[in-house]
Amino acid sequence: MSIAVKSGAGMAAILLTLVAFASACGADQLEPEGSQPATTSTRAVTTTAAPADVREQFMADAVGSDSVLGSLRDADLGCVADHLLASLDPDEVLALSALGPMPEQAELTVAALEACDLVLRLVGQGMVEAFADDPGLPVLDVDCLLEGVTSGDLVPVLEAQFKDPFGVGLEDREMTVLLARAPIMGNLMRCRLEAMVAADNADLPEFCFGLADQVAVMMTAVIEVDLTGGDLTDPSVLADLLGMSDDIFVWLAGEVPPAQRADAILVRDATTQIADIMAEALVGIDGESTEEEALAAIFAAMARVQAEMATDGTDLDAASARLRSHVVSRCGEAGSALFDLIAGVTGSPLAA
Repeated sequence: MSIAVKSGAGMAAILLTLVAFASACGADQLEPEGSQPATTSTRAVTTTAAPADVREQFMADAVGSDSVLGSLRDADLGCVADHLLASLDPDEVLALSALGPMPEQAELTVAALEACDLVLRLVGQGMVEAFADDPGLPVLDVDCLLEGVTSGDLVPVLEAQFKDPFGVGLEDREMTVLLARAPIMGNLMRCRLEAMVAADNADLPEFCFGLADQVAVMMTAVIEVDLTGGDLTDPSVLADLLGMSDDIFVWLAGEVPPAQRADAILVRDATTQIADIMAEALVGIDGESTEEEALAAIFAAMARVQAEMATDGTDLDAASARLRSHVVSRCGEAGSALFDLIAGVTGSPLAA
């Protein structure tokens, strides 16, 4: 039984597709590397309009424009204009409505959007547009993606986009760290997996969505490690991931019918044993340890796992196959895909 961790590149690719919502936030969106920024230092919009007339002109200029404000309703635009006029000259406000904020206007613009309760709406609209452009992704529920997320969580993301005239790319550490810190990260993976389950069969039992949520916890941890420059083969990371895998099978053992419970318990106990062995073997391995010391600890743990499970390996393989078969019978190919994700990270006994 292998406990080697697979590469996280595939999961990182999934996340980069998911977080593409950030590129759908209007003219001040994330731009592809090498492209020209949507805004420039030259502002062609000028006016001598009195402040009293600016609000109406602001709304007229913004509606349907390429700026980040182009999709907002009149009432929302009026609210934004009022807040911006408290800090900017009328000419600056009108230029912003048509062209989007200059980098030095980023904080004021985001503050106005937040005061008007528009940050979540703008991000949500961007997510819908981004997902709609990718036929390879199932339809996602924006309410699911924004569940538990506050405008304050996304303010740093919008500010980072607006402050850089060339846009902040998804590959930039600043953006990836900001996303990793926001609750939306966990939602992205959870909603992605739930949508995958729903796409397979809308009438699947709640059990299937519960399993998706369990797997999403582990996959979110994988993505966060990858985005923040961590190493999925780091001993401490590996031990944490094995512990999360253990949690999934503990959950399964309590959710399957009586006929499958013995198999689920056998697999649960095996994953618990693997997690315990890894935790014990990696005691003392930390950032100060050499690569040779870390590898030696991992190999020692693998040898111990193989030795301690050799006597009941056949029973475990059979139980794993039956448990997988049961879940696939209830959840279809989505169930198989969920098990593949677990196995891809931890090399669990449920690998196909």
